[in-house]
Amino acid sequence: MNRSGSAPIARLSMAFAGAMLGMLPALLVASAIDCSFARNPQHFFARWSADCGLLAPVGIALALVGGALRLFFNGGRAPSLRNGFAALREAEPEERGKLNVLFPALAVGIACWLTQMANGATRLLASGADARAVGAALALAALALGWVVIVVSFALAMVLAESTRVRQSDPRVALVVSVLGFALFLGLAIHAGTTSGAGAPLAVFGVFKRPELDLRGPGLVLLVLAAAYVVPSTNRRALQIGALVLGFAPLWLTRRAAYSALDDRLVALSIEREAPLGKVALATLRKLSDHDHDGYAGRFGGGDCDDHDPRRNPGAYDIPGNGIDEDCSRGDEPIVVPKAPPVSSESVDRSRLPAHANVVLITIDTLRADLGFAGNKRAISPNLDALARSSTVFDNAYSLASYTAKSVGPLLIGKYSSETHRDWSHFNRFSNKDTFFPQRLLKAKIHTVSVQGYWYFFMNTGLERGFEVVNSRAAPAVVTVDGDSNTNGDKVSDAALSELRKPELQNHRFFMWVHYVDPHAEYVPHPGFDFGPSPRERYDGEVAFVDHHVGRVLDALSMSPFWDRTIVIVTSDHGEAFGEHGMIRHGFELWEELVRVPLIVRIPGLPPRHIVPRRSAIDLAPTVVDLFGAPGPTGIGSDFMSGVSLVKDLLAPLDAELDERPVFIDMAAGPNNGERQALISAGKKLAASGGRPLSLYDLNVDPGESKDLLDDTEIAAPMIAEFKAFRRKLHEVFVRPD
Repeated sequence: MNRSGSAPIARLSMAFAGAMLGMLPALLVASAIDCSFARNPQHFFARWSADCGLLAPVGIALALVGGALRLFFNGGRAPSLRNGFAALREAEPEERGKLNVLFPALAVGIACWLTQMANGATRLLASGADARAVGAALALAALALGWVVIVVSFALAMVLAESTRVRQSDPRVALVVSVLGFALFLGLAIHAGTTSGAGAPLAVFGVFKRPELDLRGPGLVLLVLAAAYVVPSTNRRALQIGALVLGFAPLWLTRRAAYSALDDRLVALSIEREAPLGKVALATLRKLSDHDHDGYAGRFGGGDCDDHDPRRNPGAYDIPGNGIDEDCSRGDEPIVVPKAPPVSSESVDRSRLPAHANVVLITIDTLRADLGFAGNKRAISPNLDALARSSTVFDNAYSLASYTAKSVGPLLIGKYSSETHRDWSHFNRFSNKDTFFPQRLLKAKIHTVSVQGYWYFFMNTGLERGFEVVNSRAAPAVVTVDGDSNTNGDKVSDAALSELRKPELQNHRFFMWVHYVDPHAEYVPHPGFDFGPSPRERYDGEVAFVDHHVGRVLDALSMSPFWDRTIVIVTSDHGEAFGEHGMIRHGFELWEELVRVPLIVRIPGLPPRHIVPRRSAIDLAPTVVDLFGAPGPTGIGSDFMSGVSLVKDLLAPLDAELDERPVFIDMAAGPNNGERQALISAGKKLAASGGRPLSLYDLNVDPGESKDLLDDTEIAAPMIAEFKAFRRKLHEVFVRPD
């Protein structure tokens, strides 16, 4: 009785001891790989030991899963491929017949299941429906369809297994052919699919070709799980107990990461930004250890100096002089008497503006600042270059964020992202509490026209608000969640030209907004604009394609009867990265390549010039309102704008020295991005997350942002103080996950 009673315990011990033995070295290797993606090779051992601590709970959880798999499928032992194949070969004829049908039936069924679920998920995510409802619907559909696949596969196995030929076939061959067939199907579907997932049903698998789809983290998880499942165990009870104890030893590193290892800012920041799996574990542990639920943890380098008081954290506003360190900056902020702004005696000669002016705003998605007029030697923007030669060019212009939903809406409203009344979705929808500047123009009897080629800019998101006419004929019929392999810059220009020919524009002052999407990934080659196969060359081809079709609109305007009183503004919502700072595409961070954008303003009658001091897209809404002479916001409640009109810059004498003013970049948190903010002042750029400083660069001497100065107190302290003071002036609207 004792021996039979101890058998289950022996199997348990063997299963989980073997899983721990496999997990431990795999965890060390996975942590080393996780840390190897950091751009800075310094402090590798510190990063590695901290990362091991962060991944230790993950590794132990995976070891428990691996042990359970060993126990369920192999009686506690490690699986043996040789024994498994031998068992298939020696199966009874009836069992062989069932397996010969079951293996290919499951392969086909899983392929169909994946296809249906992927396409269904794409449609649901693009619908704008509530995220929880979408998640519940997808989970129910996955379970229901998966159950159907299993039932049908086993039913086919029961029915077709009676065939003599099926029984005589080798189930090992059926298994290998089924696995290889499924792999071939998946590979061909990925190869033939589109990176946006749009098109035929199998096109959705093309998303796996997207370079920003980071599968490194899941790959490391599979590595540890596989090791926990397949590494052989020992039959000796003492060694099994030792393995179980040893498997929990990395939790000591977890404790060290919680209390000291991540106090090193560079170590914590490297993991937070660059470790594919470690950053997920770090965010999870910080959230779990946030005792006062204020969004900041007192452990794991979270920076919360009082994790029992939600009023004190790195994102809080410090009340100067009250003796309390609300923002965890290790000291109360002193009371500073603000200096009165200098009173300018300069007057703006508005008579130089054209009478009864129109404004055409052209925004080009994902357009970097380095066009031809900015020094690019590749001929990607001849039409914009020609426009720049007769316009005012802002050499250092900045977008409001590094992705569209946190940039375009705020640009049209005239507020920073965190000041807008928005929902929590990736594609923000804005409430009626915010007034878009086209609404102000419409009240001033200005004819307003929007020409769009992408669903987000006209489908009840707020961005259509204030426009009498919304021309969306260029938009593809199929809605994609993100990324688009459609090309419609030509169609957008066609739609714009059709609007320019309408008599309403001949007889009334008008504002027209035209937005081009093509430079946004996916990068599609265009005949006549093909610079090569690399991502940057494909991107440049997209820019050249759009530039050509923007040129058509500019040509039509130049031949129109209202050209001499039409102001043209060209800019972008954000830039794009091609490996700088280890990034591709955009979003998530606020590096220069992501937020510096072109800004060209052509005013009839004004001489061309370049304005060097930094300016922000936050100023465009008040500028357009000012150019029309329309009433601005009242300043009461939420009716305000955070920028200032650029008209004074535009009308300043050519020899005037224009003042620098701070540029604030604000990307509020969302379902797919953490909060990022940056302040640029006197050439210094401070980036922060939730009020917590992340990095500091001197753009005047280090435009590539390679030398972090945040640990230099003499340089950092005044920048941090200025950043906090700027944040205090914001009218922040706090939006939480649904």
